[in-house]
Amino acid sequence: MTFNTSGFCNPVIHPSAGGGSTCISGSVTVSINTPGTKLLYEAPQDPMGVTESFAELFQVNSTFGADAAAGGSSVISGEYTIYVKLCVPNDSAKLDKIKTVQLLTHGATLDHTYWDISPDYSYIDVASAAGYATLSYDQLGVGKSAHPDPIQTVQATSQVAVVHELVDLLRNGRLGGYHFDNVVGVGHSAGSTLTQAITTQYPQDFDAVILSGTSANADYVPLTVAAFNFINANTDPAPQFKGLPAGYLTQQSAAAIQFSFYRYPNFDVDAFHQQVANKQTNTLGVLLTMGAIVAPAPKFNKPVDIVNGEHDLVFCGGNCLYPTDQNAVAMSTFYPAASEGSQTYIAAGAGHCIAAHKSGPDSFKHMIQFLQANKL
Repeated sequence: MTFNTSGFCNPVIHPSAGGGSTCISGSVTVSINTPGTKLLYEAPQDPMGVTESFAELFQVNSTFGADAAAGGSSVISGEYTIYVKLCVPNDSAKLDKIKTVQLLTHGATLDHTYWDISPDYSYIDVASAAGYATLSYDQLGVGKSAHPDPIQTVQATSQVAVVHELVDLLRNGRLGGYHFDNVVGVGHSAGSTLTQAITTQYPQDFDAVILSGTSANADYVPLTVAAFNFINANTDPAPQFKGLPAGYLTQQSAAAIQFSFYRYPNFDVDAFHQQVANKQTNTLGVLLTMGAIVAPAPKFNKPVDIVNGEHDLVFCGGNCLYPTDQNAVAMSTFYPAASEGSQTYIAAGAGHCIAAHKSGPDSFKHMIQFLQANKL
């Protein structure tokens, strides 16, 4: 089987981590020009300064965010390298029939590996087995992608601009020579927020969306961020953070990751340890601007699927069915025009990171059945 690596810089052809897909990995260059915010904020250099920033951000009647955004608008413009992984079925018969690609956007402090953890927890392989292509990637400022200024450049709007450019690459056959009829946006956590922002700003980009680890309720986000106990990543001994400037943040401990993302004992322990070892970054630029991109998508009239762990702490306070079904609330809040094929799903026993929980395979099955039911 011969693969076209056009569009990739330094391409490598390899199996998925789960082994059920053939993937082309490498970098692509995206050009973005998008409104941003001139943040009146300098990244603290010491741990106490980082902690104090969050104490002030989340205190009662805080003006921290508003004060930081008082610099007004800016323009974020430039070319940036983004690490991508395009995966397709090993079966050549299925490969020849592919019409739909799923664009997979990971959450904060995760990277592209969230979608392909291991043979038993690989959404990429489940999608390949069903005849879909997937494109996973590292967000700007994450993993193997470029790491520009974490305050003024790596903001929520620049992340949205990257997603929009990746959709263009997929729709116009500029990656591997594939011309896909349909592009489905699949997001997790902050990746769902970015995917949702695309449906608001560019409602024609996606033919359907699957959003996991999200809701219309942000009341518990401060609790989660506090639990992270964020530190400047360059003070962490993990090798992936070597040389990063202040303003790139990561969680201080495994306990912080477990508290926020996992529900014991319902997760795969090996997957958990893998995430801890491979933990990634978030930026103060994103954290201070993410709220501004959250808005309903009244013009998006295509299928929407909302998937949450039963015990998601970040967006449901640990119970996505209390005081009512939070998936249903999110659907009615953000997608009033969603098509009749829209669905919701509660992943039994799962915390925030549904892909690494024991019910992950059931969640993956639901996501694929949602797409098939909508003839995608």
